[in-house]
Amino acid sequence: MPSDTPPTGGNIISAQRLQDGLSRLGITSAVERMRPQLPQYDVYHAWNAVQVGQALLQQGIEPERLVVTWTGTDLWGDWIRDSEPIHRALQKVRQQVVFTPNARLRLLQDAPDWEDAVRVIPPSVDDTIFSPEEVSRHPDSPLIVIAGGVRPVKRSAWAIELVDRARQVLGLNLSLAVLGPARDAWEWERVLNAAQGRPWVEVVGEVPKEAMADWYRHAAVVINTSQIEGVSNALMEAMACGALIVATNIHGNRYLIDPHKTGILFDGEGDFVREFQWIFSHPDEAQTLRHNARMRILSQHLLIQEAEAYEDLYENAMRFCPKGCGI
Repeated sequence: MPSDTPPTGGNIISAQRLQDGLSRLGITSAVERMRPQLPQYDVYHAWNAVQVGQALLQQGIEPERLVVTWTGTDLWGDWIRDSEPIHRALQKVRQQVVFTPNARLRLLQDAPDWEDAVRVIPPSVDDTIFSPEEVSRHPDSPLIVIAGGVRPVKRSAWAIELVDRARQVLGLNLSLAVLGPARDAWEWERVLNAAQGRPWVEVVGEVPKEAMADWYRHAAVVINTSQIEGVSNALMEAMACGALIVATNIHGNRYLIDPHKTGILFDGEGDFVREFQWIFSHPDEAQTLRHNARMRILSQHLLIQEAEAYEDLYENAMRFCPKGCGI
């Protein structure tokens, strides 16, 4: 993954989760940040197609030995802005992964020659870590949680403004916890400035993976304000814990959330406030959404399913390795 990925960044979390799944299949793997002169491996897996995939090719890794996973920033950011140079660079990589059918369609729209190379593998959740437990919530001060690395695309400062507006309009004593490492200094400063004078906002910062489940369990609502997402680890983990999700109406979130069935999608401030009003005036229906969210994860996002799908790709990569693998 990219060299600047923090320990709780999405790429690291995803790679470590997959490493655990692969170990259950008897496959040895290592999680590495991108750097010059990586150790020798049979197969190299770039958990970021644009930055890491291209860098590995530039280091001389044969495209046949490479698996690339397209993240949300890769596809909905870099690729949309200028696909041609990326297409040329990754032209010979025949093991490419996206998270959703819609992402595959978007990639092939600009690269129809990749029809046989691009495969959909949904990300997973480790249910041994992220599962519901009976907890005591505080109805007099419902906790709202937003989780993810603080950078412009996540719009964490906007989340503070949205919750503030809901507090004002609905008269709810909501509290907000902002969880995640600072990935962009300017956006981090915006979050800190937005939190000033609002004692109901707690900017927690980076939280160890093992502690995240407790935050999700105690939350009345977990929100996502992203402008771009692949498929959010934070939302899947929260759903696995039985959290109620309110998220922006974008591609990656629409993949996870069936509106008013497995969660809620919103398009702007007015929508956000109306949905919060519905949540707190319909507690039984909101509880049904929490249950459905967990069932969605258990039915489609198990760790063993993800690991077995990647195992198949690794075997293909080793089969076509031009200089022989296992060396």
